[in-house]
Amino acid sequence: LLGLLMQGGFTIFILLICSLLSIKVVIEKFIQFKCITEKSINEFMSSIKNSVIQKNFPDAINTCDNYKVPSLRFLVTSPLSNVCKYIFNNVNLSKEELMESAYNKFDQEIVKLEKGLGILATLGAISPFIGLFGTVVGIIKSFSALSLSDTSNYSHVMSGIAEALIATAAGLFVAVPSVLFYNYFTKKIKCYIC
Repeated sequence: LLGLLMQGGFTIFILLICSLLSIKVVIEKFIQFKCITEKSINEFMSSIKNSVIQKNFPDAINTCDNYKVPSLRFLVTSPLSNVCKYIFNNVNLSKEELMESAYNKFDQEIVKLEKGLGILATLGAISPFIGLFGTVVGIIKSFSALSLSDTSNYSHVMSGIAEALIATAAGLFVAVPSVLFYNYFTKKIKCYIC
């Protein structure tokens, strides 16, 4: 496999960097989204329920600060706990002001969830073109070898074609998962908003 990748030319290294960046974003998002499951939301709500009923807002704020969801050996702060903490810190505002500022805080948390998705969308869009560039370079090498019309150059023709095909495959290999995960995470965010 390594030998095959080495035949793909320099565009393979660009696509390898793109692939690693895509994997990094996907892992980050899985860790981040783990704290927004129905189970974790119910656990959080039950942990602050008594404090809210008793109007003990300092205790509720403390619970929000300390509430972390374990996700792949990380402890992640829930966006819901951030919004609730903001509300409890601003209970002295009027109901309308509190609602408006709470929605603003909620929007800020959604923006944090969307962070990194633009990278996946960009990688999904540009990776096939990087692969296509590698394809063009490989075909140019093949035609250059053919123009010499020497029978010993057929191996150069074949290596150029191999480079072209490997670059195309690598571009699609990076683009397809990036687009799939972008759509998956975008749909999850829309489900959380609704």
